[in-house]
Amino acid sequence: MEGIVYPPNTRTALVGAENRCAVTCYLDATLFAMFARSRGYEYILFRQYPDQRRQRLSNMLRLWVNMLRRGFLIQVDIVGAILFVPKVCAY
Repeated sequence: MEGIVYPPNTRTALVGAENRCAVTCYLDATLFAMFARSRGYEYILFRQYPDQRRQRLSNMLRLWVNMLRRGFLIQVDIVGAILFVPKVCAY
C-alpha cells in the first residue's frame, strides 16, 4: 500500500486472476492487457484521490498489478474486494 509497483518482467510466467461468479473474466483480460507488460497506465496506481472509495480502488489495483507481475494467481477474494462482487453467486 506504500506505492511500490514492480516493473514488468518478461521472464515471469503470468497467471492472471480467477473468475468470480462468472462475471470478472473481462476485468481480468482488461487489467492484464493494461498492466502485464506495459507501464503506460501506471499513473493510475500512484494518483492520490480525494475520496476514500477511489483511493481504496487505486490501492487494490496496485496490489493486483504487483501480484500479476510477480506471477501470483489473483484469487477470487481479491477480485471480489476490488469489484465489490458479492461472495455468494446467484446461480
